[in-house]
Amino acid sequence: MDLMIEIESQIKAAAQKVDDYVLSTFAMPLPKSEAIANLRDSMKYSATNGGKRFRPVLSLLVAELFNCDEKKVMPFATAVEFIHTYSLIHDDLPCMDNDDVRRGKPTNHKAFGEAAALLAGDALLTESFLLVAKNFQDNGFLVSRLVELLSEAAGVRGMVGGQAIDLAAEAAGKKLSLEEMIQMHALKTGCMICVAVEGAAQIAGAKPTEIEALKVFGQRLGLAFQIADDILDHHEKGQEERSFVGLLGLEGTQEYLNHISADALQSLHKVSRTAHALEYLIHFNQTRKT
Repeated sequence: MDLMIEIESQIKAAAQKVDDYVLSTFAMPLPKSEAIANLRDSMKYSATNGGKRFRPVLSLLVAELFNCDEKKVMPFATAVEFIHTYSLIHDDLPCMDNDDVRRGKPTNHKAFGEAAALLAGDALLTESFLLVAKNFQDNGFLVSRLVELLSEAAGVRGMVGGQAIDLAAEAAGKKLSLEEMIQMHALKTGCMICVAVEGAAQIAGAKPTEIEALKVFGQRLGLAFQIADDILDHHEKGQEERSFVGLLGLEGTQEYLNHISADALQSLHKVSRTAHALEYLIHFNQTRKT
């Protein structure tokens, strides 16, 4: 129990450090313009609106696994969070999910208007690559590799591609097969969780075999994260056609979550059997209530 309390405290402290760093980025110098100042307010509104900080904390914990200073990884971890935030802003827009509330507050387009929300998402996506370019410029190979990983995870080969599959299935009223569902969520949700792991391992100087094992860990954890979301959201209207619960049932989905989580743990143990905080994240995801 003492170890569990210590890990929970460690993760909470890591999330706070991410919050502080994210907030600090909005002190960046910008052209003098009321319109740009308003755009920054819109970006900051969503980027600092709470959340679990699951992805950046994951990056920090992977860095710790290799005794890498968290300050070295923080810009990359924040870049991942900026991309995640941009995706939420755009997901909430009327042309997408058309949501009015995010984390208990009006969504960005409700607070700032649709055009400002669209631009805020665009700006956060672009800012993420600037964070990588500026903070890792002393290692050209690393910058290139991190940009490659982020681009693949966030773009048509990853998150955006998964979103396209989801929207097309929704428009057609199509019920996805298990294979199609796995592909959609592996891209839409899993890729950005996996890149948080793989990128941090690259920065920390992990061996190729360690990176490969952690990549599999990230892929499994990313899929598990979405499966857990489906369990939490199974009462919501319209979730039946494109959710694991709609396909496997609630009990079957819980069993599948346990199976994928066990796979994630097995891959993590190929790198370390003392990564208690990362093990905790697997367990936390299996039992989380939000």
